[in-house]
Amino acid sequence: MSTKKNAPSNLGALLNKKDTIIALLMIALIGFLWFETTKFEKVPDLFSNNIPPEMFPQILLIIILGMILIIPFEHIFLKKNGKNIDAGRDKPIEKSTLGTMVILSTIVASSQILGAAITIIAISIALPLYWGEKRLKVLVPYIIGFPLFVIILFNIVLGVHFEPGLLELIKN
Repeated sequence: MSTKKNAPSNLGALLNKKDTIIALLMIALIGFLWFETTKFEKVPDLFSNNIPPEMFPQILLIIILGMILIIPFEHIFLKKNGKNIDAGRDKPIEKSTLGTMVILSTIVASSQILGAAITIIAISIALPLYWGEKRLKVLVPYIIGFPLFVIILFNIVLGVHFEPGLLELIKN
């Protein structure tokens, strides 16, 4: 019994094998994150405005889970358009993708110490420079404007206040 190199890696005609494995791993991650949201402090009913602190991330996790459940069946939708979902999967992951993952993971892992504002600024500086952006006319407005927009949006408009991190030490 021989297998063809170009044969689709489907579990039957319904599920794509690679996508199903990825979806199962992501569902496990969603389960872990859901469990983590149950550890959030409970806000007394007197002080809870609309949505308790644990419910907002849970809503996001449910939306992400809904999208994840579509992944194993995506090949069916693409087949109707004449596309093969496994066509470009033999290529290795690009080094720039891995580098981006390392940079983001490192900065986000240190966000507890840095605080939200410095984390956003660090990401806004590190990623464009890593990706090779050298035009100061583009970099400077982005490095100043994007973090400022995010901080204003959350702190002022939405009333969500982030942990200050290192900024608290500087302030004192």
